Amino acid sequence: MDEARINQKIEWDSDEQTVDASPTKGFFIFMITRDIYIKPAIVELIDNAIDGAKRVCPDGNYKGKKVEILFDSEKFIIRDNCGGIGIETATKYAFKFGRPEDRPDEGEQLFTGVFGIGMKRALFKLGRYFTVKSTTHIDSFTVDVDVDEWIKDQKNWTFPITIENKEGLECGTEIVVEKLNKESKLRFGTQTFENELISYIEKYRSVETEKGLEIYVNEKLITTAKESIIENESIIPYKSIIEDKDGIIRIVAGITHYGKPQNAGWYIYCNGRLVLYADKTETTGWGNDYRLYHPSLAAFRGYVFFESSNLLALPWNTTKTGVDNLNRLYVLAREKMKEAAQQVFRAIDDVKKTMDVDTESFEEQPFMKGAKEVDMSYSYLTSIKTTSDFKITQPEERPRIARISFTKLAEDVEKVQKHIGAGSRKELGEKLFQYYVEMEDI
Repeated sequence: MDEARINQKIEWDSDEQTVDASPTKGFFIFMITRDIYIKPAIVELIDNAIDGAKRVCPDGNYKGKKVEILFDSEKFIIRDNCGGIGIETATKYAFKFGRPEDRPDEGEQLFTGVFGIGMKRALFKLGRYFTVKSTTHIDSFTVDVDVDEWIKDQKNWTFPITIENKEGLECGTEIVVEKLNKESKLRFGTQTFENELISYIEKYRSVETEKGLEIYVNEKLITTAKESIIENESIIPYKSIIEDKDGIIRIVAGITHYGKPQNAGWYIYCNGRLVLYADKTETTGWGNDYRLYHPSLAAFRGYVFFESSNLLALPWNTTKTGVDNLNRLYVLAREKMKEAAQQVFRAIDDVKKTMDVDTESFEEQPFMKGAKEVDMSYSYLTSIKTTSDFKITQPEERPRIARISFTKLAEDVEKVQKHIGAGSRKELGEKLFQYYVEMEDI
């Protein structure tokens, strides 16, 4: 820039001036997509379909409703028959970046679309060209956006829409994303990603599939993934209900069998949407409110279910992949989560001490062998009406048990094990002990 231009005096029309603080579209897209990954972005689009199903099926029976996802290295498609988006909603709210303050109150329905950014963020995350077609009983529309062309016009933040007044068509929405971004193109072309996405959806969108909603990924039907907990006469789970002006919190904690240590931890739900899966970090109190996670606690399971029609009161973050530790409802829940965890850990420790057993032998105790589990389904969680402390009731009459441990040369152990016909070191020890008892007539 030449010196004359630098020193040029600019004449202003008035004493009060403003500076341009509007964001550039490129920077805006970068910022809203940088903290979300592809799988949760796709689940955001599923959330939109599910919210549509909630509107047209207020009784919670989603039988006949479905969401289909198709993708390859060139294109991504998601379509549903969950009611569609009305013209007024499309032109005033659905494509706006953020939730307008004047959006009508939708009553007591427990939706998940709260921040007004999920669909647009997901589309920008996946590709550079998208088409949204939606049909209701009375009208339909199409929105076509070439993202690269849209970015060029920095002042115009609207999307073009074509409106058609057609009746009698199947109600639903279809979104097609093309010109896939580099990461989407790479991942959508692999079987590994397809398997990962199926597993991810099974975990994070299980509630509605319990009620009849069908979700397909490349024509494969998603099954409902349920975690479980032991509940019987011997083992009573911890249960707590917090009724607050901003919502209801239900907490269940206890133990399950030791077969899946990777599933140990806390599960946090907001309006049926799983936000944290098997969390074992400080976020849910580990190493802060109570002891750090250790493999000896692999049987622990805890479930926290937040429900509120005031979506902003719920403790999820904007990507619905974590929680806000300072959220008021979450602070209330953390106190009960601490109480629950301490009760479970104390009961496990008491059993180990009383029975003189370690973690491996804990599973072999009478109250654990064959203990039935109950699924942590939505219907189970919402049926909780009373509170209870965690409790393990051991048999009143039981023999005292002691552990014997010693070491010998491996080659000698192997010889004796082969000679005695023991299938394991544990069986070898038991047979040796029994042999001594019989020979000595004890």
